[in-house]
Amino acid sequence: MNEAALKERLKTIATEKETTLNKVWKQLLLERFLARLSDSPYQDKFIFKGGLLLAQYIAINRETIDIDFLITKIKSEMQNIEKVIKEVAATDSEDGFSFTWFSAEELNQPHIEYSGFRITLDAQFGKMRDKIQVDIGIGDMVVPVETTFNPFEYKGKPIFAGEISLYVYPPEAIFSEKLETIISKGAINSRMKDYHDLLVMIREPDFLDTEKLTNSIKATFNRRGTPISLSINFDSTGIQSLRALWSNHLRGLGVFRERLNLPNQIDDTIKEINRWINLKNL
Repeated sequence: MNEAALKERLKTIATEKETTLNKVWKQLLLERFLARLSDSPYQDKFIFKGGLLLAQYIAINRETIDIDFLITKIKSEMQNIEKVIKEVAATDSEDGFSFTWFSAEELNQPHIEYSGFRITLDAQFGKMRDKIQVDIGIGDMVVPVETTFNPFEYKGKPIFAGEISLYVYPPEAIFSEKLETIISKGAINSRMKDYHDLLVMIREPDFLDTEKLTNSIKATFNRRGTPISLSINFDSTGIQSLRALWSNHLRGLGVFRERLNLPNQIDDTIKEINRWINLKNL
């Protein structure tokens, strides 16, 4: 496939999804890196997690701009991580894309409970160039499941052949980590996507298994040293700062805000999550 043909397909997909060509292009780049990981000898060493994974499970209707992994069974020194990522990037998936190393930095952010690295790669298809970001976590623990994803489709058929098979976080682990972050970090957690994602997950029928979720919450909170008190509560100062952040988050969703029917106030978002937690007796 040449560059012009790919652009035409992406324009059609963008129109169908009511989004921009650039956003679809970014998502395709992330997918093609995942395809390389799936085809590489390191497929079982990276556990796929985060917003991009959640978007594979259900419609979260928010932009995901990076790929998140937890690594396992490989040395976590930067020199080795660079070697492994370069090998994954060089895997030939016969799609015309290329990925090359650009930079790396240590992750040091308030909402991240364990160490890791942020890798930036150059991506190219023909004369089309961009960068992708890969965040790698180290030291956390989860029991992954192997899942197969279907690639981007155009008129009902994959743009590029081949399934993508990866080890991933189960939905219950995604929920548990986001809930723990909200409770442990409190009002200093500015990531409104955590509240967004919890709300979308609890509204999806039969998405979360109650028994598995209960066990996952206990394991996550105990592992991170957070007391298990699942009600989300803030004082007046804390909730005031979150209200402004939530309003900005809603504005950033564009046309998807109405489709998701998210509450206008973070207060109502928290109430809905707390009601669901109480209903499930977690």
